[in-house]
Amino acid sequence: MSKRDTMIRALCKSLGVDYRVTTIDLERVIYRDFGNGFNVEISGMHTSSMKKKATIYLWYGDTMTECIIVKTVRDIPRELIGENVEELMKYSNLLIAQGYDSYDKLFRLKYGKTINYAGGVKNMTHRIFYGTDFKLTDSDKKMFSREGYECKDLLQGRAGLPVVVSQKQDKNFPIWKVQYGFSCLVFPTYEDAMDFCRDRFTRLDGKAV
Repeated sequence: MSKRDTMIRALCKSLGVDYRVTTIDLERVIYRDFGNGFNVEISGMHTSSMKKKATIYLWYGDTMTECIIVKTVRDIPRELIGENVEELMKYSNLLIAQGYDSYDKLFRLKYGKTINYAGGVKNMTHRIFYGTDFKLTDSDKKMFSREGYECKDLLQGRAGLPVVVSQKQDKNFPIWKVQYGFSCLVFPTYEDAMDFCRDRFTRLDGKAV
């Protein structure tokens, strides 16, 4: 076992039985589930340095499409990690008491209302099609992934023009957006984005969304 592994395990043990070492986003971190829908990720402690400070993320949810970072606390010395985690647990219980007990409610608390702005798809990659018409397929999703967004669904609008449903690859701001023509709408969840697309657009094979 490496020195880094030994140190993170020792720190985890010192914090108490509610903590465990796990891997999140390819990083060894310390994790604690509060049991109320919230959990904490203690990052930066897979190190051989006693001086390095931790970043603590308060999460809500435990699935990739339904989780959100509610609060981030940075530059926490090792000896103050436990104290800060307890404060975050109190904060999570306060949020629940105030009615913020779901992904959607917490997203709106953190980011506000859905955004609607112009600008659309002007920076998309151009593709040349030969023949009388063109046809996109699911394999073209990568072509529409750019500027920190990953295309998750390709739909089509009138005249077969592309409609791009993508997610921002930022765990602090995991919004979804729908781009079509010169318009772009932003939504808190994939379900909200697809609800907007229903009855407006179709899938690439012409079937309903």
